[in-house]
Amino acid sequence: MAKLNTIVAILIFAFSLGAYSQTTTWEVSADQAAKKNPLEILPKNLALGRNIFKRTCVACHGEKADGKGLIQSTSLIDEKFQKQTDGVVFYKISTGRDKMPPFGAMLKEDEIWSVINYLRVLADPSAIPPPKNVKLELTTGEEIKSITATVLSADSAKLPLSEVDVHFYVKREFGLMRIGEMSNYTGADGKVKVFFPEKIVGDSEGNVTLVVKIENNFLYNDNETTNVKKWGMPLLSHEGEFSRRALWGARDKSPVWLLLLANGIIAIVWAVIVYVIYNLFRIKKAGRIFFK
Repeated sequence: MAKLNTIVAILIFAFSLGAYSQTTTWEVSADQAAKKNPLEILPKNLALGRNIFKRTCVACHGEKADGKGLIQSTSLIDEKFQKQTDGVVFYKISTGRDKMPPFGAMLKEDEIWSVINYLRVLADPSAIPPPKNVKLELTTGEEIKSITATVLSADSAKLPLSEVDVHFYVKREFGLMRIGEMSNYTGADGKVKVFFPEKIVGDSEGNVTLVVKIENNFLYNDNETTNVKKWGMPLLSHEGEFSRRALWGARDKSPVWLLLLANGIIAIVWAVIVYVIYNLFRIKKAGRIFFK
């Protein structure tokens, strides 16, 4: 009984500590609070912050950073949180507390600052201008299989746009397979190039559909262009293998001996059942004669 009381006391004490730590003020020094975010709110930094947030924070804080994740947590877009300085948020992300790990040991400083910028824009989209339309062009290199995307302004000037994240895909049966890096940024000439990977299976003639996208960008609207190239390995057909009788064939292509064996077993089972029923009737009839 004494041991049980001790265990209960320990559990109550542990839960009390957790509840106490959640309600106590998270003290941040004045020096830490005064830290300034060295990163500007730019698409490249915002994209980095979004990727890190989705990888490390969504489980607790939710897809919209409203605290409605798998584990209920603090909302990062409400007024109370957003009133905190970047320095305070940086300190809390870096050091962690309770269930929140110290991300300072996992992320670089620039990555944490990028997450803070992303949270600011998530709470106040007006912090960046409304997205613009762009023109997206796709060209290919034949000697060395390469795909070049060119991003231009949508107006008549068609100026090249730099620092635009472009995603490259190969269309597959059930979706898109990404090629290149996770982020591919255009240069000063508005171009970015990736190389087509080897041993990608296409259709029966080796054709593959290349897909280039600008998506989920903070400054530019979504855009997409496609191109079909004979760059893949031809899809081999095995129809001849399934047209003959084999164990892996359909029912009408099963081996004759297998059909005879299966049907023979079924026939024997039914014969036994019929034989048993027949004998039951005989026994019943013999019983009536006996009692007479």
